[in-house]
Amino acid sequence: MKLNFFERIFILSPFRSLVQRHLEARQLFDLGGLTAGKTVLEVGCGPGGGIDLIYDFFGATAVDAFDMDPEMVARIRQRKSYRKPTTHLWTGNVRQIPVASNRYDAVFNFGVIHHVVDWRAAVAEVFRVLKPGGRFFCEEILKHYITHPVWGRLMKHPQNDRFDRAAFVSALKHSGFDVRRIREMANLYLWVIADKPGE
Repeated sequence: MKLNFFERIFILSPFRSLVQRHLEARQLFDLGGLTAGKTVLEVGCGPGGGIDLIYDFFGATAVDAFDMDPEMVARIRQRKSYRKPTTHLWTGNVRQIPVASNRYDAVFNFGVIHHVVDWRAAVAEVFRVLKPGGRFFCEEILKHYITHPVWGRLMKHPQNDRFDRAAFVSALKHSGFDVRRIREMANLYLWVIADKPGE
């Protein structure tokens, strides 16, 4: 699902970069640690702030990333921080990631899966592309945010079958993940670290 007008303004704003760096990434780092020397995927990369964080904050060696909006992918390629030799970008969606199974050491999700109608399929696809022993760094917005009287009107999200903490954790486990750590804020935001069991 593509962003509406208000979400697009937010995603492209300096405020979004501050939130992603100083709240979302710090929570994920605190819960899940480094990805030093790893090959990483970011799902729904938007204008590229997450890619910079995955390199600079988490220490990844190479990052693949995609977004369903071609304009967002084009914006990343124009960034001064775009690392051409070690970054591979494409337009795509999280329900059908065009890579082989067991490809990535880690996958990052900065609040993308709640945009997906069939969000359980997205979780299962993340599990598929992770290597055995790989780690899913996940930040998400819960259904109470989506149905909030103010935010729910400004932001366009699928309304049916949205997840709370219990439903999201259940979907992770059903896909095969070992859920390692969870942090929730105000019944609105969720951070989860989940690992694909090793062979």
